[in-house]
Amino acid sequence: MLNPPYRYGQDTTQWITVPPQGYGGIQWVVATLIDGLLDAGCEILLVGAPGSIPRPGLIVSDATTPGAALGALREFAPDVVHDHTNNQLLPTEAPWPTVRTHHLNGALANPANGVYLSHAQRRAAGSARAPIIRLPVNPGRYTYRETKDAFLLFLGRVSAHKGARQAAAFAQAADLPLILAGPAWEPDYLHGILADYPDTAQHIGEVGGSRRTGLLAGARALLALSQPFGGPLGGEWIEPGATVVAEAAVSGTPVIATDNGCLAEIAPHVGIALRSAVVPTPEWAAKILAALPTPEHLRATAVERWGHHVVAAKYLEVYRRAAAGGTWS
Repeated sequence: MLNPPYRYGQDTTQWITVPPQGYGGIQWVVATLIDGLLDAGCEILLVGAPGSIPRPGLIVSDATTPGAALGALREFAPDVVHDHTNNQLLPTEAPWPTVRTHHLNGALANPANGVYLSHAQRRAAGSARAPIIRLPVNPGRYTYRETKDAFLLFLGRVSAHKGARQAAAFAQAADLPLILAGPAWEPDYLHGILADYPDTAQHIGEVGGSRRTGLLAGARALLALSQPFGGPLGGEWIEPGATVVAEAAVSGTPVIATDNGCLAEIAPHVGIALRSAVVPTPEWAAKILAALPTPEHLRATAVERWGHHVVAAKYLEVYRRAAAGGTWS
């Protein structure tokens, strides 16, 4: 299992571990998939996440370069390599069958044996036949609450393409405070939100552990108002997978999302998907909040559709296909 070797925020002495200390969408995906695969009896070498904690069936390698990764893979001799790094860590001379999950916009650096997170992401990548496997969630890692507190939650990168400003506008219309939990690498954007919504929005930075799960379980709703502009690499942004939707749902928290990318496909099962450009009014926001699903429905739906055992079983089918010499693009 190849994980992107990213540093933890501005701290050059730490790597983002699996699971992550705070913000780390891909790392949560890798951690949750590993949970399901270990339960299915797999033995896994995790490459590219130094500092992660090994456990029975899981070996952690400190390799963070393609050359070091190749050495670790040769020693482990895997049946299949699962690349989550878009070829960043995959050795070019790797002789093993490889499956590549795409976590970004655009096309895979190498589309051979690609797996996509949504129909929208696959279309944008120009693929028509590659498998689509949703992002997993492990209910055992989250807190479930049926009673909710009077606040709305934005959990993720505080950036234009993630819709943090739109979340503040909705929260103001709903007359509820908004907690912005996540890194803010564009300070002017964050300051603009806090200046325009001083009585609504509060930024608490990155969160991890029980604080993160507590926020997910306690929020009246999660706001995932992704926008089709302002992406991290410029140009159009198509939300590829949205781990946080399943995380909120398994915590019993409904999701208010836009229809950008994957959100149009998954959010209606556990909340609502709105048009990206909609301007909220108090009456409209109140109707949205009143019509959201119950916590019991949300958790059951999340486990049935995106539970880690369900998703791990789908990946095992793909691994067997690749190990048997199957190829697709």
